[in-house]
Amino acid sequence: MILLKISLVTVYVIVLLVLLLLLAGCLVILYIAIGNRLFATTFYRKEPMPTVDRSPLEIDQSDVIGRGRNWFYTNRMEFLNVRVTAFDGVKLQGYYRPSFDRECRNVVILLHGYNEHPSMVSAYAKLIMTKIQCHVLIIHQRAHCMSGGKYCSYGLCESVDLNSWIEFCKKQAGPDIRIFIFGRCMGAVTALLAAEQDGFSENVAGIIADSPYDKFSRPLLDLGKRRYKVNLSIFYKWMKRCVALRFNFDIDKCDCALGADRIKIPVLLFHGEKDHIVDPESSKQIYDRIRSPKRMVIIENADHMESYIKAPSLYEKEVENFIEQCVIRLVKLGRM
Repeated sequence: MILLKISLVTVYVIVLLVLLLLLAGCLVILYIAIGNRLFATTFYRKEPMPTVDRSPLEIDQSDVIGRGRNWFYTNRMEFLNVRVTAFDGVKLQGYYRPSFDRECRNVVILLHGYNEHPSMVSAYAKLIMTKIQCHVLIIHQRAHCMSGGKYCSYGLCESVDLNSWIEFCKKQAGPDIRIFIFGRCMGAVTALLAAEQDGFSENVAGIIADSPYDKFSRPLLDLGKRRYKVNLSIFYKWMKRCVALRFNFDIDKCDCALGADRIKIPVLLFHGEKDHIVDPESSKQIYDRIRSPKRMVIIENADHMESYIKAPSLYEKEVENFIEQCVIRLVKLGRM
């Protein structure tokens, strides 16, 4: 009887251990499956590269961004389709609108956000064109729209791509051009990370950054917490590992705040007070570390990338003042 009891207890323990191991295995498999799914959704391009950049059949013109898109497609023939080759061989596309003034030396480069069409920055192009005579370049970021690339790196590789576009502009408008860069969300991060690099072009006179994130993990974790009520931090290390193995770069280097003290040109930051994707603290972290001339504007009641929509007059005035201050700075430096 004693041996029988011991045997039964042993069997129960073994069964329990097996069940626990199976449960642990299932949890590991589930963790890897969810992590891989998040990785693919986050980094790989959302759709195959289109063969033709078609105009939309209908554009919502209820706000300034929609009216800007309508302006772009109305004047689409004034924009040339242009291309450069990135540092890693990826073919990048863009729209280039040369100024009617052949002697013009001002260039504005506009960078759209994650999963956006380049035409979403048209309103900002139109705005800056009312302030200064300039050439305009609207970029298709890698893995977006007509540009090549299988994956998006949220500003890291894109910041190096920007150097190729700057060289393109110098060939088009002259080596002594003055460049203003405007970016929103990922586009803002692209511009800021580029400005932190050694040897960044001295042709760049200023950066306007709308809704930037200080580091890649912030929008990912904020989005999981606010939209899905899930803490995605447990999957971050797995995603980081996948990025390192498949793309051979460290996503933690996509951190604007960390190297912001290396930026040497003026920066204007915009952020929505009620941004539910990128907390305004992101811009504050970047702003606090910048040592060059800087200004930050928080727009009340504005959600993600809604600053221009919610306060167009204030937005336009801030952009105008910023460009004026950049020009004054260039005059003092003897570069105008």
